[in-house]
Amino acid sequence: MRRTKSLQFTSAVLLVTHFTLINSAAQSALVKSAGSDRYNAIKETAPETNTPGVVSAPLPEESTKHSAPVMFHPSPTALKSRDPEKLGVIDRAYLDAFTILNDENSCSLFFGGRYAINALTELIRELKPRYMDRNIAIKMSGETTIFQSQATGFSFRLFEKAEVNLSGSFYQNTLHSAVSSLFRPNTRETRVLVLLHELGHMVKGPGNRWVLPDDGGDLSQSLKNTAQVISVCKQQIDSLSKFTASQQLAMADEVSDTNQPSVQTP
Repeated sequence: MRRTKSLQFTSAVLLVTHFTLINSAAQSALVKSAGSDRYNAIKETAPETNTPGVVSAPLPEESTKHSAPVMFHPSPTALKSRDPEKLGVIDRAYLDAFTILNDENSCSLFFGGRYAINALTELIRELKPRYMDRNIAIKMSGETTIFQSQATGFSFRLFEKAEVNLSGSFYQNTLHSAVSSLFRPNTRETRVLVLLHELGHMVKGPGNRWVLPDDGGDLSQSLKNTAQVISVCKQQIDSLSKFTASQQLAMADEVSDTNQPSVQTP
C-alpha cells in the first residue's frame, strides 16, 4: 500500500500487506477460540528485526483439506453493535464482506466459502485505526499465528498487528488515495475491496498456497492482486448497494436460523 517513487500512479493506491520475516524454528503451540469454532494454532515468532520481507509460512499439506461437511453457522460476531444506527465505518465494511462470504457465489468460493468468515472476523477484531502515510489503506505486520479448525480443517493466518489508515481511502475521499479506478475512495465498495484483499493474504487455496501471493513492496504483484479480487468479486461488490445494514443483519440471522436443527415437541 506504499507508492513507489519511480512509478507514478494517480488512479490507484497499492493494497500491499507489510510483512515481517518469520523464524519458523521458534514455535509454541496454543489453543484459541475463533468465532464459534475451536482452533488449534501455532504461533510463529519473528526475529527482532525491522527488516521488511515477504513471509512464506506453509502449513502442513493436510491442513488445507476440509473434513466432511459440518454444520457451520457463521455470525458477524465482531460487530460492536447489532443496532444498524450505531455501526461505524469498520463495522459496515465487515458486514458487507460478511454478506458476500456468507453466500454461495464466485467471490465467496475464491476465499474458501463461509469458513473464511472466521478469518475475516479475527482480522476485524485485531484492526486498529491510526494515522499513516495517506497511500496506505491497511497495514498488517509482526508475528503470525496459524489457526486450523478442529471441525472443518480450514486454516488461516493472523498477523500480530492490523492497522487501518485514518488518512487513507478507508476514510478520506481523495482521488490520490483511490485503490481502484472503478471505485471512489471512502465508499463501501472501496472498503470491502480493501478487506477482501487483506483476507486473500490470510487464507489458502488450491495447492496449499495463499489465495493472494505476498506483495509487500512489490508494486506489480499488488496491482495484480487487487485486479484479481475485482475480477472475481465485482458483481458481489456492486450488489451491496441494494442492501441496508438492517437487511444484512436480518439476512445473517435468517441463514443461521435456517441451518439450526429443528426441535419437535410432542
